Amino acid sequence: MRSLLLFATSLLLSLPAVVHGQWTFLDLPVESQAAHVMQRVGTTDLHVAYSRPSVNGRTIWGGIVPYDQLWRAGANENTVFTTTSDIRVEGKELKAGTYGLHMIPTTSTWTIIFSKDHASWGSYFYNKERDALRVTVTPKATPMTEVLTYDFAPVTSKSATLNLRWEKLEVPVRIEVDVHAVVLARMDDQLKGLSAFSWEPWYEAARYCYDEKIGGDRVMAWLDRSIAARPNFENQSLKAEVLADRGKKEEAETLRKKMLASATNGELNRYGYQLLQSGKKAEAVKIFELNAKRHADDPNVHDSLGEGYMANGQKKEAIQAFKKSLSMGPPQNVKANSIRCLKELGVDTSAWEGTKG
Repeated sequence: MRSLLLFATSLLLSLPAVVHGQWTFLDLPVESQAAHVMQRVGTTDLHVAYSRPSVNGRTIWGGIVPYDQLWRAGANENTVFTTTSDIRVEGKELKAGTYGLHMIPTTSTWTIIFSKDHASWGSYFYNKERDALRVTVTPKATPMTEVLTYDFAPVTSKSATLNLRWEKLEVPVRIEVDVHAVVLARMDDQLKGLSAFSWEPWYEAARYCYDEKIGGDRVMAWLDRSIAARPNFENQSLKAEVLADRGKKEEAETLRKKMLASATNGELNRYGYQLLQSGKKAEAVKIFELNAKRHADDPNVHDSLGEGYMANGQKKEAIQAFKKSLSMGPPQNVKANSIRCLKELGVDTSAWEGTKG
């Protein structure tokens, strides 16, 4: 019995103590609460999971967090950073994966560490040999932040800055993503699923890569797969654009005439706006004019024609098209757009405002 009692006592002493609710085997509230923040850049997800200690009147830098010593960059377990694709951190490469995030604060620059070990408690089991990456950053002063906070700002189409803010200090870590490389690397895998038997994924792949001027010959290959699955206005019009860009003008024109001959009202309207967005204003006007000729009784067609004329600098024609649309009792959204555009053109719209349409 005595030996059993001694064993039980030693076992209890070996277990973690409950201090301010931070060490517990049950799902109970803790003082430094868990949080996470996520940001997508292109198709890459960046994620930080951490615990949030408070200042609580304490000296943080050089006190609770000593200088020149490894810090878990949060509280409790590892602060964990995950990226779903390869990235560059402060100009250095970091492979896709999950990492323990640690920092070494100093009175000047800080060392940011991404460790291959991410399931440990704090920094107690840190091993330098398991480092995936170390970078150096410079912290800066910031307004008081009582509870430790991570966020991503600023964010662009190809980058994001991960910021740690606590007390009156901010630690920024710049992250860059080669968005096009990531998209292309994943494209083949995405085109192997059940959806690949439809025309849409092949068209979407071709559309994105054509607009972004990437992908090379794969663009036409994807278009041909889309057309083989189901030829339609969208994939054939894009193929005509690609052919024209490659100098195959006659082939492009033959295909364009064929698709325009059977195009619906909505297809022509969408195509006109696509041309506008790509800067082909004169071509867009021709499509809107064709649609207005074929569907002269649709007020939305004349409203779109007005926008085409506006974009192409044809003020007189734009005014006539918007007035034509308004004379046909258009739906409220079409009416509101025509009135807005006429106002931009300096036309008195009081005759149409306040009336039902």
